[in-house]
Amino acid sequence: MSLLHTDLPKWLAPLVSSPVAIFGSASSGQAASNLLEGFGCECDVFDQKHGDPAFSVFDETVADRYKLVVVSPGFPADHPWLEAAKAAKCKVVPEIDLGASMWKGSLVVITGTNGKTTLTEFLSAAFSSAGIEAYACGNIGRPISSLVAEGCNLEAVAVCEVSSFQAELCQHLHADSLLWTNFDEDHLDRHKTLENYFRTKYHLVDLQRGDVFLFDESVKEYGEQLGLEIPEGGLVEDTLSASEMGVSGTIFETLPERNTYLIARSLWLSMGLDEGELIEAANNFKKSPHRMELIENRDGISFWDDSKSTNFHSVYGALKRFENPVVWIGGGKNKGGDLQRFAKRVTGQLRSAHLIGETAEELAAAFREHELPTHVYEDLDQAVAGAVADAESGTNILLSPGFASLDMFDGYSQRGEAFRRAISHLSDL
Repeated sequence: MSLLHTDLPKWLAPLVSSPVAIFGSASSGQAASNLLEGFGCECDVFDQKHGDPAFSVFDETVADRYKLVVVSPGFPADHPWLEAAKAAKCKVVPEIDLGASMWKGSLVVITGTNGKTTLTEFLSAAFSSAGIEAYACGNIGRPISSLVAEGCNLEAVAVCEVSSFQAELCQHLHADSLLWTNFDEDHLDRHKTLENYFRTKYHLVDLQRGDVFLFDESVKEYGEQLGLEIPEGGLVEDTLSASEMGVSGTIFETLPERNTYLIARSLWLSMGLDEGELIEAANNFKKSPHRMELIENRDGISFWDDSKSTNFHSVYGALKRFENPVVWIGGGKNKGGDLQRFAKRVTGQLRSAHLIGETAEELAAAFREHELPTHVYEDLDQAVAGAVADAESGTNILLSPGFASLDMFDGYSQRGEAFRRAISHLSDL
């Protein structure tokens, strides 16, 4: 059933008398299209690689037909299509703005370099188990526009994971609670500098409507370096053990997940909710695959799948779990980080490095400067075999690549599954 235009947000209603241009035909673009069409709006979905060839080009001449452009996260702010839209004086918003501006309930926004997805999934599950209707959405894979389009209860809690790509163009994402898990080097291929990357995320602070802003020491430290306002009361410090919080024996018992739980707990208590219900949720919670997951132990050698690791900070967090140096499998598509600094920082925690992907040779050279035994392979099967040959009873073999997977795989999940298959194909150790 078509909804009346008067139900649209005030900023949006005047812009849909003309067709709306949507950039990107994947999940975000489809969600935006479905939502707007539910209001009776006409949408044209533009995509260079997929869809109707008639909508594979967007220049200033084409842009003159539109007042509003809705953008998927894959389009950087300097994309030629966006430049054409701005030149034609179109209003440009990300898909996440569209859905968030129609959400009537509490909006919990989660950002950070790592831990966003686990925190989003956990809080959504914890709210639900406590009898509070909640939905996980955003970068986690379900666009917030989909929640609105599908008729979800708009008075529920939306726990919305927001990446820097999504935050870049936001204007209408007004969080009631903002949780910033951590900050470190990532996505410099897109944001160019660490400062740009931080300020893109800090933009969510500027947009926030609520009073709850929680963050860790790394966010505080870098924000203060830039002279930005970081409120003292929001700092979540690592001062409580797992046993003191009642989460021994859960996935939150060890780092880096314990820090995730600390932020969730701080939000929970700020809302006046029963801590016992959060502890119960922690005991029942299971992480999504490929996040510091022990796959198996063979003759005393443990195999860990942390394929979700796509930046240096996630590798640092993974290595904190182990008392002794690990046999590390890493490498992939470079996102612009400082390889020399990374190699220097982790060398002391590695027994050896087994490298694949686009960065392998350059990273190997950096490790060899620190005299770390290092090997380069053509594929992950070979890397796993080489890692096993270098291991002995009591050794941990860790796939925590620290780089994107798209040079060799369709995504981190495919990379993690390839790792598991490689383990299963090994002969008895």
